Amino acid sequence: MKEIRFFYRRFNFTSKPGDRVKCEHSLAHSLRIAPPTAANKAKKLEWNEELADSNLIWLGSNILPLNSVSEEERLELLYQFAPEPKIRNQSKLQTQQRQYRLKIKKAIESETNKGNVDAAKFLQDVLNTKGHVSYSRIEQFKKLPMQRKGQRIKMLETYLNAYNQLQQRPAANHVFLQEGIFKVPHRWDVGTDVISVEEYILFTQKFLDDHFPDYPVRAIIAHDDERSIEVTKGAHTHYFISGQNNQTGKYDLRKTQIRVVNEYISSSFPDEELLPADGKLSRKLTKKFGHYFQCMVLDYANEHLFKSKELRADFAPETEQKSELRKKMDREASSPKSERSHNYYTHQLELAQAKIQSAEQQYDKLLENTQSLEGQFEKLLDEVTEVQINLSELQVEKDTVMTEVSELQAQKSRLSQLTKELSEAIVPKLVSVFKKVLLALNARDQKMATKQIEYLDSAFSAALELPPSVTQGITREIKAIKKTNTAIEAEASMDK
Repeated sequence: MKEIRFFYRRFNFTSKPGDRVKCEHSLAHSLRIAPPTAANKAKKLEWNEELADSNLIWLGSNILPLNSVSEEERLELLYQFAPEPKIRNQSKLQTQQRQYRLKIKKAIESETNKGNVDAAKFLQDVLNTKGHVSYSRIEQFKKLPMQRKGQRIKMLETYLNAYNQLQQRPAANHVFLQEGIFKVPHRWDVGTDVISVEEYILFTQKFLDDHFPDYPVRAIIAHDDERSIEVTKGAHTHYFISGQNNQTGKYDLRKTQIRVVNEYISSSFPDEELLPADGKLSRKLTKKFGHYFQCMVLDYANEHLFKSKELRADFAPETEQKSELRKKMDREASSPKSERSHNYYTHQLELAQAKIQSAEQQYDKLLENTQSLEGQFEKLLDEVTEVQINLSELQVEKDTVMTEVSELQAQKSRLSQLTKELSEAIVPKLVSVFKKVLLALNARDQKMATKQIEYLDSAFSAALELPPSVTQGITREIKAIKKTNTAIEAEASMDK
């Protein structure tokens, strides 16, 4: 379960001129149109025009793209939702209504005492009527018996004139329209791939219907354009709920919200003291009301929005709540978005600054890597130079070896040729010498001494034709054979 923060803030707009202008500006911001009054200030960047198609609006039935509603229609919605301008002579009419209501009460008492019960009851019915009172009632009143009829008729006409003109207009200090905002701040990384824009709208509608069903929801507007194109975070809803109870006609939203918060306190914090039901709250009690309202919203959001997403919203830690940034945001909450220090414009600046800082860090890293690569390149260059020198030396050695190989091959060829020549020249002569030696040995065995000597002399002569190194060995052997033969012959003669 991922822990996040959830932002909820509400703003109450009365019928006072200053509040009416603020309400118009807030509605214009939400409807993405220019405000109709006091719009001569330089407008700062408040949203990303490229994402205008991402915004949605709910007007009591279907969810529509905000851009599908023309700007003229959106301006008309603004005039429908915002408090109406103060009517001409409103203060005078309010005074007349108050004064003539008192006169009618006195007239009822007087006519009752005089026995004119029908006239008294008729006047009481007029005072008890909610909403517009038809002027045809004056003609009905004229037909009833009463004292000082002309004065009574004039009194009723004056009262109805003031009363009907002031109908549907709340007291100046009563809430006419309330705006609320639901949002998961950017830094908690919950994008529309987790909670869609439609889901934000449906949650907002459910929250209002469950807690304040008697107060018409004028509109719910979801924004998904206060971000960069590559970002999915920042979607949020603005709701606008009427301050007038559609069951009683009274502008008593604040009292109802206090009652709803008291019900929440009773069920969730039974040991906690309830708020005054009459709506008269001190500064301390007002803070308490706001705190438990936030608790109620948080619990409801966790159950109906975040639980299925494996998310859990909680209050910010006390250190974060008391931070200067939080205090500054709270102070700016009632200001137009374009005048706040934290809005889409400043968020884009922060993103741009973050990109610049990231680019600078990447540049420093690249510079450091470049310097390292330059060092490595120089080292590799030295190694390549050394290898080239070694290659040159090896090439010289290779050339020398190749020369020696060539010479050896030449010698081999010569030796092969010489061997061939020697074989052709010497072998036959050696065969001849050995043949004659064998003949001499054979002659000796047959006691043919003369023939033996002849063969050995012939072998000796043939051996002289051989190379000196060969001749020397062979002639020495032949001489030894001859000597041996001479010794044998001498020994044989002595025996005889």
